Amino acid sequence: MYIFSNLATSIDGKIATASRAHFPLGTPADREQMRRLRRRADAVLMGASSLRSFRRPLLIRKNGKPGPRQILNVIISSGLEGISPSWPFFKEQRTTRLLFITKPLPEARRNKFEKSSEIVLLKKGRPIATQIVAELGRRGIRNLLVEGGGSVMWDFISQDLIEEINLTITPRILGGSSAPTLVDGKGFSPGEVRNFKLSSFKKLGDELYLVYLASGKKA
Repeated sequence: MYIFSNLATSIDGKIATASRAHFPLGTPADREQMRRLRRRADAVLMGASSLRSFRRPLLIRKNGKPGPRQILNVIISSGLEGISPSWPFFKEQRTTRLLFITKPLPEARRNKFEKSSEIVLLKKGRPIATQIVAELGRRGIRNLLVEGGGSVMWDFISQDLIEEINLTITPRILGGSSAPTLVDGKGFSPGEVRNFKLSSFKKLGDELYLVYLASGKKA
């Protein structure tokens, strides 16, 4: 499976404000870049915090309209806390939804989500990202796009699963010591730092579009 990511950050490396309220960092050109990358994928994945902010389905669009082919929408959450099955994400008829959780749900709440989505309970004591990749592979997924947030990126990068990082640097400063960054988690020790190599870059207006490929090397 080929796994690639796409996120936009501020100049100071934040992907959202400290409040996590939905706030588009990039320009319309950046959003078109997002649509182009989604067209490469069979599935798109995001974490619960991103879903709580966004609340809408992850669609492939062409000429501003949802296309005939849609991709599997995948969410990672501990127990779907703060998420409502009434959100637009769960109402879109053109998408299929797969929810990975790490702890069991009460039966009544699980039943509500299962009206629109399939739920997979992950096993304790095993890396979350590797379990997800294995399950998606069994379902025939060959190209997985990860759209954050920072904790999800840590889950995947710490297991050396992401081969390509698409990064838009936007001309904004968000600040905030608790604001999420491109990669959060516990972080690497100096000897475990992951290295990537710059594959391409493009300047469009005041934004930079960077593509990094995994080098397979550690610091």
